[in-house]
Amino acid sequence: MGKCPSLINGNNGKPKLKIAGRKTKCKRCGNEILKGDLCVGIPKPGTFTKRTFCLDCLSKIIMQSRRDLDELEQKIKQHSK
Repeated sequence: MGKCPSLINGNNGKPKLKIAGRKTKCKRCGNEILKGDLCVGIPKPGTFTKRTFCLDCLSKIIMQSRRDLDELEQKIKQHSK
């Protein structure tokens, strides 16, 4: 049967918490992420690059992902009735 795939695991990896190596900006809100701040690198689909997001935006991204997965799960349940 093999390993079960994940919806957050693409060909170019999965999101990872990291310490910012330099000052940058969050790709969602534009707020500064200072060198040494904790942030997350999320792979950009179809590329080998990771986009950097602040932790506030990560929380919002996770909430939206949960809503999307809940909606998908509800559609599957309705279809299987």
